[in-house]
Amino acid sequence: MLLIEETEESRIANYRMLLKRAAWRMQYKIRTQHDKECKSFLDYLAYNRSFETEVLSDIYVNDLLKIIPSGKCRYIIQKTVIEEMTEKEVACELKITQQAVSKWKKKGLETLRQSLSRSC
Repeated sequence: MLLIEETEESRIANYRMLLKRAAWRMQYKIRTQHDKECKSFLDYLAYNRSFETEVLSDIYVNDLLKIIPSGKCRYIIQKTVIEEMTEKEVACELKITQQAVSKWKKKGLETLRQSLSRSC
């Protein structure tokens, strides 16, 4: 009887350890995914932005977004890059896959990069 109880206690301890590891992995994966997806290209603006700087940067961002021909692509860039939503959240909102959001985002950012490199 004592051997059975010890075995059950050891199993419970083992399951707790496995659950803690799984929870930690999930938390780490979500945190790294969020950090990777939500890096804003507006990070160069410091916390102490003046009103003028903020208005000018908003105007500049809106002008940049107008370069992107597709409305869907523009919306995805707006949500993921500027508003810092995750690709998964935008995918749920648009009822498409996260991979599709990622492809649209890459396509839009590539369009912006090409347009900006041509104008320099």
